[in-house]
Amino acid sequence: MSVDDKLKQVREWMTRENLDALVVPTDDPHGSEYLAEHWQCRKWLTGFTGSAGTAVVTQKEALLWTDSRYWLQAEEQLSGTEFRLMKDGEDVDISDWLSSHCENVRWSYNAPFDEIWKDRPSLPATKAWVMPEDVVGEGAESKLNRLVDYLRTNNQEGIYVSDLSEVAWLLNVRASDIDYNPYVIAFLYVSADGKHRMYVNKEQVEDIKDYLSTLNISIEPYDEDITRYCDKTPITEWKSRKNAVEQDGFRKAHLCDGVAMVQFLVRLQDALAKGECVSELWVDKELTALRAKQAGYLSLSFETIAGFGAHGAIVHYEATEETNASLDTRGLLLLDSGAHYLNGTTDITRTIAIGEPTAEEKRVYTLVLKGHLCLQNMHFPDGTTGLQLDTAARMSMWREGYDFGHGTGHGVGHVLGVHEGPVQIRKNHRGDTVLPIKVGQIITDEPGIYVAGRFGVRIENCLLCIEDRQTEYGKFLKFEPLTLCPYDSSLIDVAMLTEEERTWLNEYHAMVCEKLLPLLSNDDEKAWLIRATAKL
Repeated sequence: MSVDDKLKQVREWMTRENLDALVVPTDDPHGSEYLAEHWQCRKWLTGFTGSAGTAVVTQKEALLWTDSRYWLQAEEQLSGTEFRLMKDGEDVDISDWLSSHCENVRWSYNAPFDEIWKDRPSLPATKAWVMPEDVVGEGAESKLNRLVDYLRTNNQEGIYVSDLSEVAWLLNVRASDIDYNPYVIAFLYVSADGKHRMYVNKEQVEDIKDYLSTLNISIEPYDEDITRYCDKTPITEWKSRKNAVEQDGFRKAHLCDGVAMVQFLVRLQDALAKGECVSELWVDKELTALRAKQAGYLSLSFETIAGFGAHGAIVHYEATEETNASLDTRGLLLLDSGAHYLNGTTDITRTIAIGEPTAEEKRVYTLVLKGHLCLQNMHFPDGTTGLQLDTAARMSMWREGYDFGHGTGHGVGHVLGVHEGPVQIRKNHRGDTVLPIKVGQIITDEPGIYVAGRFGVRIENCLLCIEDRQTEYGKFLKFEPLTLCPYDSSLIDVAMLTEEERTWLNEYHAMVCEKLLPLLSNDDEKAWLIRATAKL
């Protein structure tokens, strides 16, 4: 069925419902980042595959709002359809457009698609399993008791939990219902009287029913309408502040990930030298296979971004069979990837030179690196927000007339979502950027510069917020880098670095070599790592 045929059926349904407009967000009843195919209604209707966007259908118009990350992709995928791209931040705001054009409006992630989407996939129902307590550091009973105490303190009878990451964290339960997120699709009702309810496909939790019973959790059928009873919970912040066991787990996960990255970079170098057919999809496949061999590997934490040349300038590029570029010429490869391991979650970006880089590429890379290092090495008073920290990553590039449109850093969950609230580091003044960065939170550091149609540069490490020192001016915090992988020295213009930056890079590379070298068994890999971490 074509997009226009789908629009025809949607409009027929709207006529029966007496609606002026149907709004189809990229959403599910749980507010998830990654969606089960069952809830990818906006994608099915529009043909636009980006992870952010809102469609509006009226009897005369079909519009799609999305942000700057996806403008090029949306223009291409909407071409030849009735849908017209509306650019967030440039065109009229969706709420303003609706208020001026329509009276009877319905927002829906479900209707009418349960009627017109004839082969709509059913909800997934994978088997749920329990995370070992020695990995998570706190049992589910303790977490539930914390929430019960919160309810009693605030004179609440109970609270519905809809966020799948919060359900997973609270119960220490994982599954594979959502791509890249190890969640079970469920709602949870936590009662102040200690008698709780889980709304879930019963078959999914059959193997852990005794475990749930010990937590005083009864099982009820899944019902997506429960979402209307759900509200914010304190769990968002609780799970963002990793305990000592989780912090140590992250360090172990990054050791595994560092080994996989080194092995891949050696494999890439060898394949190019031998004239093998190396492409963006090849990069994804090879790196994923190497990660899968690491102890405790569970899955990727998000879809791998491997953008070569001009594709690197597309912030959230995803290679397909149609767009798959070969790395058979000189250029830059932007590689953003990560994985879930039993002990923790990783997210790393490295930009890699294929062949000899140009002076411009080295200059841009070094500007990004300087911003990356400035943020990574910040010492800041307790209470500092992501909005305040963002400037650190941009100062060097602003001085030279460059900037980037995406956020600088996001939280990372412990074997949960790779993008985790409540804090973010970005230049936009909004709710999640005016919250203080707190001890125990894991946050990324990923500035970039993108030269449209030519190349992109992004560098990313995961950072752990830790205590720094106490002074007469209060408590100060700093970051511990968790990611263990060399930066591409061939792209660094050493003359642009301060002595402090150069010293830090040398010390970081020495640490990477010290930690990863004993974990490598291949002599070629060891030799490569020693060269890659040599002093600048």
